[in-house]
Amino acid sequence: MNISRPTIAQWLGHTEYQDNRGWRKDRPRKYIDADIAETIRSLKQNRIGQKKYFVGSPHVQMDFAKKHPEREAPKLWYIDKVVREAGLQTKTPKPKRKKGGAQYLLYPSACVKRLGTVQQSADFIGKKYITGRSEPVNIFSSSYYAPFKLYEIKRVLAEKATYAIEAITEQWRMYPIPNVLRMDNGLQWRGTARGRRSVGMVLRFLLNLNVIPLFGAPSKPWTNPHIEGHNRVFSEKVWGRNFFACVDQIDQECERFNQESKELYEYRYANSVFQGAFKYLDPKQEIVSDKLATVKGKKIYFIRFVESPEHGQRTGIIILNETVRIPEQYNHQFVFVEWDIEKERLSVYSEFQQDITLIHQTKFTLNI
Repeated sequence: MNISRPTIAQWLGHTEYQDNRGWRKDRPRKYIDADIAETIRSLKQNRIGQKKYFVGSPHVQMDFAKKHPEREAPKLWYIDKVVREAGLQTKTPKPKRKKGGAQYLLYPSACVKRLGTVQQSADFIGKKYITGRSEPVNIFSSSYYAPFKLYEIKRVLAEKATYAIEAITEQWRMYPIPNVLRMDNGLQWRGTARGRRSVGMVLRFLLNLNVIPLFGAPSKPWTNPHIEGHNRVFSEKVWGRNFFACVDQIDQECERFNQESKELYEYRYANSVFQGAFKYLDPKQEIVSDKLATVKGKKIYFIRFVESPEHGQRTGIIILNETVRIPEQYNHQFVFVEWDIEKERLSVYSEFQQDITLIHQTKFTLNI
């Protein structure tokens, strides 16, 4: 361009463009319009005023897109900024955790991601009680967290494997069957408190559908935030803000909650899910859970934290009521465990900066 270096340096030193654009350098033009910020504030206030269960920035962004389909929706970071400056945050921000804690403890995030594309969590929310009713209220919850997000809750009769399977079956006839279902270590999921190396009803159901069961780390709910965070939303908003006189009212609120969650799913993910090659349960498909149809290719995975039960005792982990000893140098860190049922082999891996290393292997037979 035949421009001298001093001239270029002078241009780069300007804090504002000199061509009458009307906005400061490095500031996105689409956010200079004060009308966008006002619209965001209005949409946020509407959700709060209507006592919506979901009032976060993704839902405000969705409302903006529906109200102004001809305009580009603002980014989430900008919505957060406008809401924060307007004092419209609905809850006090929690103190930030020290970053890197999971990495320091070698949490096997890469191992989990490699299990499959579609991943889902399932859980039972702690028992609830309503006035005038001695029987507890049991809530089943599930959360797709990759590659799309969808959270649903449903009242069930009891925290039992049969009701978990019924709820999952109903859901998988409408939404994709996941590659991975993530669970905690409750008896309703693993099957028994005494039997070693056995697979319960839910595990047989999943394995027969070629869904990979993944058990989270015991006593560490923060390692599975996908379901725990949403369960907190239910406890604080659905249960904490309503007075229920009968179970019918609970069912109605659960349905309203699910519809709000589904609204964001349909806005952001439904089209890509529809176009994807996902599998669904056929309405007439027979679900086998009383036996394991075959052991060929069947595997179960576990996230575990290596530790010593008491000072001086050997380090180890517990897999389906069986204690597995781990070399002492891996104490106080996470490991990723694979049980190959067909090969009757348990393999324990350590992950460091996405580099996965086999650290222990032992025979692990299925107890039928």
